[in-house]
Order: sequence, then structure tokens, then C-alpha cells
Amino acid sequence: MTLTDRRPQRGAPPSDRSLELARATVSVIARDGLRSLTIAAVALESGADEEVLRSVGSTDALVDVALRYALDKSASIFVDITPGSSLDNFVEHLTDLVARDPDLQVFQYELMLDSRRTPRLDPHVKLLYATYLEATSQALTRLGITADEDLTLLVYSAIEGFIMHQLVAKDRLATERAIERLRRILSTAR
Repeated sequence: MTLTDRRPQRGAPPSDRSLELARATVSVIARDGLRSLTIAAVALESGADEEVLRSVGSTDALVDVALRYALDKSASIFVDITPGSSLDNFVEHLTDLVARDPDLQVFQYELMLDSRRTPRLDPHVKLLYATYLEATSQALTRLGITADEDLTLLVYSAIEGFIMHQLVAKDRLATERAIERLRRILSTAR
């Protein structure tokens, strides 16, 4: 199964309104936590009319739209990796991604953590993990590294740790040094 197979299928590209709602949902959850997500909070954040937002259906629908948005944006760290790429390209934009939009990462951590208390979030979190694990595996393969499940999980977990470190410790240089160390370790797996 490929990354594309696991992602929700969409007909047309997201509309401007859909993107605005996704960004507003990400902001509300990143700032106030998932338990603070309401139609009214997203309406206030986005400037949209609350009645218009009710047509979306539910806060679950908003979480789904925001998750797809987050996956599209975050998976971009693997975009430059093509078959035969140098390990220098591996997650080279990770610290930029975190610095440019930390709320996007916080939103995803909020979902992960709250899923322990809220079973309805399980499908969202399973999609998130499946997408990132598959993207990591594909990137390693394009780098010429045989990526079994254990190595893929190890590398994905390291990347996730780098993101958390940069968000919490706010030490981008330390994160960049750790990424470089991971690249040197991976060079021995080729």
C-alpha cells in the first residue's frame, strides 16, 4: 500500500474556505487544546459566520479537514528526496517547517495525546501515523536505504523527537546538529 492509497481521497483541490477553516481549526487546537474546539471558536478565529460553519457538520469534520491540511504541509519535508538523493537532502527543511508554522505541529501532538482519552480520534491518529511512517519508508528507499519496519519506526520517531525538541526547547541549532548526526548514522545503513 502506498502513501497515496492511505490518504483520504479528494475530488477537487480544497477551496479557499476549506483552507481557511483548516488553518483556523489548527490555530484553535494549537492555542487552546482540542477540548476547546467548538464551531464558535473556529468561526471567531476564521472570521466566518457561525451558521456557515455549521454546514461543515461537526467539530469532527473540522478536525478531519485540519488533519488533511497538516499532513499535506508536513509531508513536504520529503518532497526533495528523489532516487539517489544525497542524505544531505533528508529532512533538510524540517527545522524551517517547525519554525515557519509551529501550530501545525502542536495541532498534531494535541490530536495524538488527546486520542488516549478520546477514542473517536483513533482513526485520525492512525491515519497520521500511517501516513508519516509510509512517507519515511519511501524517503529512505529513495535514498538507497533498505527500510524495514523497525528502521522506519526508529527514523520516524527520531524526526518526531526533533520536532518536539524544537517546539519545546526552542533550540533550532541543537535540532539541526541532531539531524546531522542522524544522517551520519543512516549513511552506514546504505
